[in-house]
Amino acid sequence: MVVDIHTHTFPVQIAERALRQMQSNCHTALFSDGTEKGLIDAKQRAQVDIAVVQPVATNPEKVPHINDRVILTNQTTCASGILSFGAMHPAYPKWEAELERLKTAGVPGIKLHPPYQKIDIDDPRSISVLRKCRDIGLIVLIHSGIDVGLPGAEEALPEKVRNAVDKVGPLNLIAAHMGGWGCWSKAKSLLSDTGIFIDTAFSLGTIIPAKDDHPWDKHSLQMLNQDAFMEFINEFGVARILFGTDSPWTDPATELAKIEAMPLSKGDFENITYKNAKQLLALT
Repeated sequence: MVVDIHTHTFPVQIAERALRQMQSNCHTALFSDGTEKGLIDAKQRAQVDIAVVQPVATNPEKVPHINDRVILTNQTTCASGILSFGAMHPAYPKWEAELERLKTAGVPGIKLHPPYQKIDIDDPRSISVLRKCRDIGLIVLIHSGIDVGLPGAEEALPEKVRNAVDKVGPLNLIAAHMGGWGCWSKAKSLLSDTGIFIDTAFSLGTIIPAKDDHPWDKHSLQMLNQDAFMEFINEFGVARILFGTDSPWTDPATELAKIEAMPLSKGDFENITYKNAKQLLALT
C-alpha cells in the first residue's frame, strides 16, 4: 500500500489555464494535466493506493465553494482512491463555522498556503485557525519554506513555523516539503523537536525545469540528496515523515523510486510510504 499525502487537482474548466500560469511562474515541468483524472492515471501508474488532495484557497471568498467540492469529492471518489482535505484562508470571516462544517462532513484536515495567502503562519489569524483545528481534531498541512514560484516570500519560513507551533502547542501539523522548501538546514534545526510531521513533496533530487532558459543557477536545481534525506530521518525519526509528491509537479512513480533507493529498512520504507499516513488519517 502507498499513500501520497500531498497532491493537487483543479477543475477541468480551469486546469489548463491555472497550470499554464503556475508553470510560467515556477519554470518547472508538469507531469499530468492537473485534473482529477490526471491524478488518478498518475497514481495508478505508480501503484499509489490513496492520493490526498490539498486544495488552496488563494482568497477568502473561495473557501466555501472549494469546500463544497471537497465534501462532494470525498463522497464520490472513494473507489478511485482520492481523498481531499479542505481549504481554509485565515482571513475568511466565517472560518470557525467552516472548520466545524468540514469536521462534521468527515473531512480529515485542511491546507494552508501562507505565501499564496500572504498571511504569515504565525499571524494571529493563522494561530486562531491552528488552535481550532487542534481542538476539534483536524489535521493541518501547510506549505513550509520559500516557494519556487514566489521569490522572496517569507510567510512560512521554518522560524515562523516554529513560532506558530510554540504558540499553539501539540497538534497534527504537517510542514510540507521536508519542513521548509529551500530552507532545509533551518527546518532540521528548528523543527525536529516539535513533534510535527513533514512530507517529502517536491524536495528530493533535482528540479526538472520546464525549458532550457530557466532562471536558476545550477546549484539551486539540486534539492535534498540521499545523505541529506537520511539526516532528516535521524533528526525527526521515521514515524514523522510522510510520502508526498506535490503532483502534478512531480511524477509519483519517480518520487516513490527515490524513496525506494534510500538505505531504509523495509519497516522504515513502509512507515514513510503508508503506515504513518494511515495512522494519522485513521484509515481502515
